[in-house]
Amino acid sequence: MKKIELYILYWICYLLLFTILQGLTEGDFLTVFRNEFFSLIPKVVFVAIVVEALMADLLFHQKIVRFIVVYVLLMAVFALMLRLIDNYIILKYFLISWTKEPILSVAPFLYNCVKLQFVLTIPFCVKLYQLLNLEKVRALQTEAEKNIDEKNLLMAAKDGDTFLSVKCERRMVKMNFKDICYAEAQGNYLVIFTMNGTYKTYLSISDLQSKLPGVLFARVHRSFIVALNKIESHNNSEIIIGDKKIPIGRSYISKVREILP
Repeated sequence: MKKIELYILYWICYLLLFTILQGLTEGDFLTVFRNEFFSLIPKVVFVAIVVEALMADLLFHQKIVRFIVVYVLLMAVFALMLRLIDNYIILKYFLISWTKEPILSVAPFLYNCVKLQFVLTIPFCVKLYQLLNLEKVRALQTEAEKNIDEKNLLMAAKDGDTFLSVKCERRMVKMNFKDICYAEAQGNYLVIFTMNGTYKTYLSISDLQSKLPGVLFARVHRSFIVALNKIESHNNSEIIIGDKKIPIGRSYISKVREILP
């Protein structure tokens, strides 16, 4: 079923269930249904904002504190909206014999917060399950891509193509992939640091990146390419290889997070 159809079915079930449960207590199913129907729109909007916007944009981008703050503020705003509907529509036109309470009265305000939390529970759990599954699928796809890269690298190894050949100071130099630590762009030059020494070439960093297998190397800055198996430690701003602190460029942070745990 489509998402809109599922939402419509959910809210119909909610209306019927709540009408039956509260109607049995109060002995007036029609009044309960009517009151719930008139207060339905704020609940629908609240659930849609939390499930379709906040969860994807904040919760699953590890912005937990911001998610909680925005969620609490939204709940307060929509609980207030429900109080306005109670006082100025339901009590005014349908339950005229009932006594109105102040808009900011604590008890009914908290009751509306509980109601909002209740209607959110099932959509929240369903969306959470969907997003977790989506993350799992993405992880499997990433793993599959890595496996393909590794397979290609093994095939290249069988053909003897495990070396990088570049022109350095008027001569061709052959470097084994496993010996390369990192490469740094320095002005008009590109310096390749290996276990056996350093080599200076006029090759651009983009050209070098195209010659290196992605399963072994990653570009982490506009001026740096690193060998993944040579990384000793890292954080959100830099990578350590030996005594060298290599910065992580802002535009490369998300890619580095995918590659490095």
